[in-house]
Amino acid sequence: MCRIITVALLATISVIAQADPPQLLQIVREPINAGDEAAYEEIESETAAACVALECPHPHVALETLAGQKEIWWFNFFESEEQRLQVTRDYESNRPLMEVLARNGERKSMHTGQVTDVVSRYRPGLGREVGWDLLGARYVIVTFGEAAIEAGGPIFEEPTGAYFGIRFFKTLEDAKRLAGSEATVLRIRPSWGLPAQEWLDADRDFWSVNPVASQRERVK
Repeated sequence: MCRIITVALLATISVIAQADPPQLLQIVREPINAGDEAAYEEIESETAAACVALECPHPHVALETLAGQKEIWWFNFFESEEQRLQVTRDYESNRPLMEVLARNGERKSMHTGQVTDVVSRYRPGLGREVGWDLLGARYVIVTFGEAAIEAGGPIFEEPTGAYFGIRFFKTLEDAKRLAGSEATVLRIRPSWGLPAQEWLDADRDFWSVNPVASQRERVK
């Protein structure tokens, strides 16, 4: 999956950073085989650069687990099923990008375990809402099961009916302090994925390692 950018594209990818949770949240989880972290990183860094050069159509966030087997999670945000399908069509119509993604996806498959790809729906009214504060965030906690209702943050429902909640934090200390036993703590990987313009503006130093930020400086 994705993760020449022009001034126009920089404006286009500003639509996802928001105060309200997205209606749909796609999470892809890629567990990395022990000892294959460097190989995975090389492939994904190549993909990140290609996504900028070949105009990836949609912002997304890369995250990594901090405990246990290393996993890379990918967050994609959508306001409707119609938008999700349109983004899918936009990917499919970009043949050069799809060729890179297919090739690098096959390469990554040699270094990862079973990949999961789940689209969940936002459930307003459940849990103790504390907002969707992605801007400036560097860490995320995802809480599963009944504990998600008490943990605070927006609640999402998977197709299986399982619930999970998400909260964003600027520091690891804050994330760990509020992470319960049912939570997974994740760190955002700024060098991968495709940040929206607001994410860049909210934390320029953090996102400076992303190819989007580099391209932005060149087109100024």
